[in-house]
Amino acid sequence: MTFVQLVRLLVRFAPYLLGSALFLAVTVAYFSLQNKKEYKSHTLLNTGLISGYNIESSKGNRIDYAYTNNEIDNLINLATSLETNRELSARLFAELVFQAKNNEATLLEDNDSELEALLESVDKSGIKGRTVEELFESIKAIRDNDKDNEVYKLTYSKNPLIGVEQLETIKVFREGSSDMIRMEYTSIDPFLSKRTLELLTEIFINKQKNIKEGQSDTVIQFFEEATQKTLDRLKNAEDELLSFRVKNQIINYYEQTRFIAGNREELDKKYQEQLQIQAAAQSSLNRMESEISDKQTLARLQNEISKSQGQIADYNFALMELSLLDGGQEDFQTVVLKEELEQKINSLKAEMMSNTAGVVDYNHTTDGVPTTNILTQWLNSLITYEEATAQIQVIDNRMKEYDQIYDRFAPLGSTLRRLESEIDVAEREYLENLHSYNQARLHKYNMMMSTNLKVIDFPYYPAQPEKSKAAMMVILSFLVGLVLPAGLVVTMEILDGSLKTPKNASSQTGLKLVGILPQYPKNLEKHPVDFDQLSKQALNLFVQELRIQAQDRDKVRVTFSSIQPGEGKSSLISALERHLATYFPQCKDQFELKEIPSLLHHPFHLEIQEGEIFLLIARADRKWTEADQHALKVFKKFIGKKPLLFLNRVRTDIMEEITGEVPRRRSWIRAKVKSLLS
Repeated sequence: MTFVQLVRLLVRFAPYLLGSALFLAVTVAYFSLQNKKEYKSHTLLNTGLISGYNIESSKGNRIDYAYTNNEIDNLINLATSLETNRELSARLFAELVFQAKNNEATLLEDNDSELEALLESVDKSGIKGRTVEELFESIKAIRDNDKDNEVYKLTYSKNPLIGVEQLETIKVFREGSSDMIRMEYTSIDPFLSKRTLELLTEIFINKQKNIKEGQSDTVIQFFEEATQKTLDRLKNAEDELLSFRVKNQIINYYEQTRFIAGNREELDKKYQEQLQIQAAAQSSLNRMESEISDKQTLARLQNEISKSQGQIADYNFALMELSLLDGGQEDFQTVVLKEELEQKINSLKAEMMSNTAGVVDYNHTTDGVPTTNILTQWLNSLITYEEATAQIQVIDNRMKEYDQIYDRFAPLGSTLRRLESEIDVAEREYLENLHSYNQARLHKYNMMMSTNLKVIDFPYYPAQPEKSKAAMMVILSFLVGLVLPAGLVVTMEILDGSLKTPKNASSQTGLKLVGILPQYPKNLEKHPVDFDQLSKQALNLFVQELRIQAQDRDKVRVTFSSIQPGEGKSSLISALERHLATYFPQCKDQFELKEIPSLLHHPFHLEIQEGEIFLLIARADRKWTEADQHALKVFKKFIGKKPLLFLNRVRTDIMEEITGEVPRRRSWIRAKVKSLLS
């Protein structure tokens, strides 16, 4: 479709297009005037997710923009959630009812009808309360009781004051790329716009705080319980270890065992030393007794010192026990006692020496050694032997005691290590849980600091209503009413499958077009097109085509046929005869015009084959069907040639493709436009 054809098409349907556009514009204008004025308020909140300071700010961590975007999306979804709107609706309802009961006029007079509807629902539903909070709780209880009460229906309606569907028009969005959130609300009352945003901000901040605290408290409670459990387990393990130490008299097991092992080793060394001393003294005694020839003197001497010898052995035994018991750390009493024992031993030694001197004669041994010297050495060796024997006995008793201590301490070590291991595990588990508990508490305070919502711009009372969009809506509705029907007309024209134009007719039928005639209106006088002149031009071209087809023959039979009845054969023959008589009198007798019935409804006669020129008449406003094509195919076989196509009832704007400019009465403007488009 060319631009000129498009313009002609739109001009042809211009009255209908303008009518639909005006109707839609008037309708929108009427309903727009019925709408009340709207008042808009807004508030701005700072989330502090990026610019806020928290406990972890000093660590210099990079900003996680994915986390920030997710948190802001969560905040926006929380502010616009159904539960938030439900609570907001109930609080608005409670405040409006409370103000109405106390004769506090806050809404505009234009909104009294909506307020009265709310008060009627209060009377029907039985909402009671002296304070706003009591009214709020009563409204919630009635609303959630069932789905058939007035409060529930008002809550989930489009009520301009408290309806959830109205509150869902609240806009909550991020302010640019910052960490601030803007809330905007437009309603039919300025006080309602302001108060709605104030309540929404309060509800929103409380819900955000409760969610964050609830998440943190759950984690904190978990680690607090885990910490307490591990602490109790640690205390039980420590108490068990304490009871074990007290029961087994253990102060420091490892130091005690080290001390016992050291003492035992020291005893072993002393034991070996005393054995050596005893053996040396025994050897010395045997040697000296063999050198003394007077055995009777020796026996008498042994009898004299036997008592003192036994006492010395007892004193040495006691002295050795004191030395082993004090562990190298002597107190004053022990020192005094040891000095007394040593004095007694020395006194006995002196007594023994004097007794020896009284018994022994001053003579010599066989080797010439004085007997006195031998006896003195013998006595010293005897004393040394007795001392070594006493110490060996004491050490041996002490070693048996250490063996008993070993037998008692050996199994205690494994039990002690097991208890200490349990304490170590419990302590590490306790410290880990304590660390996690402290981290959870730190995270809670950090999160509360970082998500502490601050109101930057408080909701304000809008003094002026929003600019009316009625004019814009009327213009848009007019354009929509113009464009949509125009698009529909163009679409229908493009999808139109009728013969319509000469090109379409030739293409669909496969026949050569030789003539066209316009579609005549009902009132020719009021129509601007000169149909007589237009028909004359069309018939002139048709006659010229017939003369060409006649090929200078004197007599030519022209057969007029059609697939369907009512195609205009008779009208065409009448118009052609008048035109030949008026403008081509010389050709009047050359053409014999003959009409045959419709091909699809009547049989063919043999005399039809005698014609020279066959014309198929078809209306331009009809569609070419498979039945038409089949009938044409049979007709072509019958006459032995293709008939010529004549298109009848063609639109005047399409006639220009064949006849040229259509003669019509044009205003100066239309003539100018015509010249520009041509």
